[in-house]
Amino acid sequence: MAVSGSIDEAKPTVPKFSSFKAKDKDIVASAKSRGPKTEDGKIGSSKGGHRSETRDHRSRHHRKYSRDSSRSRQRHEGSSRRRHRSPELIAEHKIPERSTTSSLFVIDTHGDPLISKYGGIDRAQIPSYYRHGGGRVLGTAGRLFIHRDGARDEFSLRFPGDGVGNSHRDGLRSKSLRITRDSIHIRPGKGAAHEDEPQDDGFLQIRSLKNCKRERGQSDSSDDERPSYRSIEGKAKSRTFDDESDEDSSEDEEAIQIEGDNPLQWKSIQLSKRVKLHPGDIDAWLELVDHQDDLQRLGETIDERASANAARSFSEIKVSMLESALKNTRALEDRQAVTVRLMREGMKIWPTKTATKRWAELAGDEEAHFELWRAHVDFAMTNIAALKYDDVQRMLLDRLRKVLAHPSPSESDYSEAIYVFLRAMRFAHDSGYKELAVASWQALLELNFFRSPDQDERYMDSFRDFWESEVPRIGDDGAQGWARYVETSGQVDAPEPQIAHPTNHLSTGDVFKAWGHSEQVHGEWARMPARTMDDGTEDDPFRVVMFSDIEPWLFTVSDPCAGGRVKEELMDAFLIFCGLPPRYRSSEWTRLACTDQFTLGSASIKENQPVKASAVYDNEELQIQRRTPNFDAGNGSLAMSPTVLFSKNNWFNYFGRGSSEADSLAVHMPWVFNTLKQLVHLAGVQSLSLYYLGFTHTFHSSALKTTAKAILKKYPDAAEVYNGYALAESCNGNLDIAEKVISSAVASPSLCEGALGCQIFFSWSWLELDKGNKLMATVRLCSAVDESIRCSAAHVKSLPPTAVLKTRQALQSRIHQALYEGRVEDASSYAECMILWSYLTEEGCLEPTSADQGNISASMLVVENMSIEFKSAGYGDTPGHERVLQTGARMLHLNAGRGPFRRAYLRDRFSAFLEHFPSNTMFLSLLEWADSSIRVIDETRQLMYDRILIKGRDCITSRLFSIQHELVRGNMNTTRAAYEYALSSDVCKFNVGLWVSYVRFCHQQSSKELRSKAKDVLYRALRHCPWSKEIMMEAFGTVIRDMQSDELRSVYETMASKGLRVHVDLEEYVERWKQDRLKS
Repeated sequence: MAVSGSIDEAKPTVPKFSSFKAKDKDIVASAKSRGPKTEDGKIGSSKGGHRSETRDHRSRHHRKYSRDSSRSRQRHEGSSRRRHRSPELIAEHKIPERSTTSSLFVIDTHGDPLISKYGGIDRAQIPSYYRHGGGRVLGTAGRLFIHRDGARDEFSLRFPGDGVGNSHRDGLRSKSLRITRDSIHIRPGKGAAHEDEPQDDGFLQIRSLKNCKRERGQSDSSDDERPSYRSIEGKAKSRTFDDESDEDSSEDEEAIQIEGDNPLQWKSIQLSKRVKLHPGDIDAWLELVDHQDDLQRLGETIDERASANAARSFSEIKVSMLESALKNTRALEDRQAVTVRLMREGMKIWPTKTATKRWAELAGDEEAHFELWRAHVDFAMTNIAALKYDDVQRMLLDRLRKVLAHPSPSESDYSEAIYVFLRAMRFAHDSGYKELAVASWQALLELNFFRSPDQDERYMDSFRDFWESEVPRIGDDGAQGWARYVETSGQVDAPEPQIAHPTNHLSTGDVFKAWGHSEQVHGEWARMPARTMDDGTEDDPFRVVMFSDIEPWLFTVSDPCAGGRVKEELMDAFLIFCGLPPRYRSSEWTRLACTDQFTLGSASIKENQPVKASAVYDNEELQIQRRTPNFDAGNGSLAMSPTVLFSKNNWFNYFGRGSSEADSLAVHMPWVFNTLKQLVHLAGVQSLSLYYLGFTHTFHSSALKTTAKAILKKYPDAAEVYNGYALAESCNGNLDIAEKVISSAVASPSLCEGALGCQIFFSWSWLELDKGNKLMATVRLCSAVDESIRCSAAHVKSLPPTAVLKTRQALQSRIHQALYEGRVEDASSYAECMILWSYLTEEGCLEPTSADQGNISASMLVVENMSIEFKSAGYGDTPGHERVLQTGARMLHLNAGRGPFRRAYLRDRFSAFLEHFPSNTMFLSLLEWADSSIRVIDETRQLMYDRILIKGRDCITSRLFSIQHELVRGNMNTTRAAYEYALSSDVCKFNVGLWVSYVRFCHQQSSKELRSKAKDVLYRALRHCPWSKEIMMEAFGTVIRDMQSDELRSVYETMASKGLRVHVDLEEYVERWKQDRLKS
């Protein structure tokens, strides 16, 4: 920069806007003479001289002059003329002085001397105004702001998290802080006609076509000075917040600034570079595809989801990326992973013919890759144009046979076979073949749990005789099992024939409604398979399931795998088929079945009206304390424990529903009850006894006492049954019986040992804590370790510190030993005792506490430490770890009901639990309970959107909770939005129960607008779930008043053409109905 000889010249003052005038000739001449010159006489390119000349040339008259002169000369000549323009020309285009005598404006030549005293202007003496850009300072890219502090205007920096609007989320990356300058420089096309581009207010140089080729080689060096053309108007926009001093900044510096402003854009650039430089990096390709979901979510808000067109556009982008990745795959595993992603994404945008052709090309690859085959089955079931029941069943059966065709199937093969069998039976059940599905499960359970150990290789012939004899099978009243049939050489009495109940015809003038009612009644009869002598089988032969119908689906688990995890997976699959939560959850296959929208058949929402709080309190903590959490978490996701198995209205129930709703199960409830009973008593599955007792407590409470006595007679050393029965009686209000049961169990040394014995003392201690007796609760808990205290517990008035310390040390050592030996469930039982012990005995609570409360902060510290122990041992995702966190959640709820607490503390703890198990319904419901309903912002809805309903965590149970939350806390519109958001997601768009719930929700609303949409929702459900007879029958039930006769007939014809189960032929029924109408 040229050094001036004068201080005033080195520090020019900024001219006032009112006195700004063009420079005089002598001033311009002197300024020009100060700039250094090159040998050819041109002005040098130093920063000072160049910028000074640039400022002069960018006045409006100089730009006009340069445009006029450049139209008749080439670009380099015009540029040279502009640089050498004489001061006389500048003087000729002076801006005439404007009159300042207007009454609207007054020029203050003296200023206000009080500004320096008070730090600001007197706002009462001037009109109201606001600063452009919300107070952002020119040249700071939005980081420096002017804000008002009393009478003063202060400068401050805006950091991430500051500001209004959306800036609380992203800070400098927020949309409210977007800089109007263009963020990316895009070079004009090589063949663009620059002379046709319109001029704007910026300094835009015009080129002729003759110089385009000559200047291509210099394009890299001139990129810095080119304007950005990314504008919807098609021309460059001025940079509002860029100082003129930034014009010489390099392109790399600008790119760094851009990437820092938007992390998603920065990640896109980095991933794009990565796949471009290393096209064989398949992980980078898949990460780039997953990144598109984040970009799509960026355009959404909690109230405005991405449109269908936007989602389709992103799907097209992902398909294109996956096709590029597929071309660069080398390893077989990479090719399989990319192919699965490509086919699942392509099904969203490809026409049916294209998708079918692509699947035909991959037919040879499916056998070796289960996920690819599963994607193909999903497509075959949801393709309404080509769906045939027999075709899908053939696909499922072929897969089952191929998996079991190995000479010696492994545990993984049997696990896959169980999943395929579950998938096939769920498909048959949803298509209306309920008796076939139930009969197949009866046969498979009989084969694997009631097979005689001394049977030879011809066991299938023996089983055929057992089946065709029609003696009671598993689940039937009086069933003794296949083994008993073999022992008695078939001398087992057959059950009495079932007598059909008379059909109550619906009195209506609509023949389709009458047919729909008749079809529903016949469908209820067909929930269980019939026998040859039962009434009604002559009119509906499909009700009798022959052995040839189920023989292709049957298999037995080999002896090496029979006593291990495979049998547990088989029982869990049966429970999932029945619409019940699993008992074991011992493998990834079971977890897959629990979250698969095609196997989870009980995903439905209660059609209840939104429930509002009965009273509103000004204090948030008081409001939470008076309100009860939503314990009825149907279709929930919980870890099984005695606490959730034996509870009704005071805590979460593992089964999620009561005996009054047993009919909503996928199968007949008495059949499930008998099946569990026979597995426990006849098949000797002791590990199922606690689950069986909990099922009885929930669905058949009148048989609780009888069931518990029968189990204890069969397994007298089952400590878990003693504990469960005591909890069940306590839940029913029989505290005396509960304490007697526990006392009798404690009196037996064999029942007090180990983790199950410790669990009994934990339950006993909790019962005392529920009654408000903290001392006795501590005594009962310490009795689990110290036998001396156990004998004199009734007379203890205080506990010595040594006993308390001994209990702590014993529990800690048992936890570590159990984790070391891999006994996760035992470690969970000890950890639960440790959590309760800390609550009762530790001092120095950091949270508000009353005399009735314990040390909740110490208890939560134990939960946190136990969580770290489970994760470090490799059991972070096990049900045992989840069970420990559920105990911590129960402790938080109990403490909040006993005295003071902080709402923020509750939400922090529940949020931390959700980080480990984001789909746990208990944590979600308690977080909702801790949410203050007197606030405008729905904190639960926001958390669900930000942290739960995201890729990698999204699941069908979380979607169901989100809908249930809107039913209780929201309104009709928010509930509908939750339904739409769920049914547009990949995890539950093909779930039958959710679509049925949505149809019924729309129909039950009082709003005519939403009620009229029930028909449209029904058609959408048919397109997504064309195999479901239940959805088809909604046309003849829920929305029949909105359907025309031809539409109803079309639905029936679709049902018949797809091969779904139809009990009553429509044509024959119409003829009989007409004749009956004529007779009457």
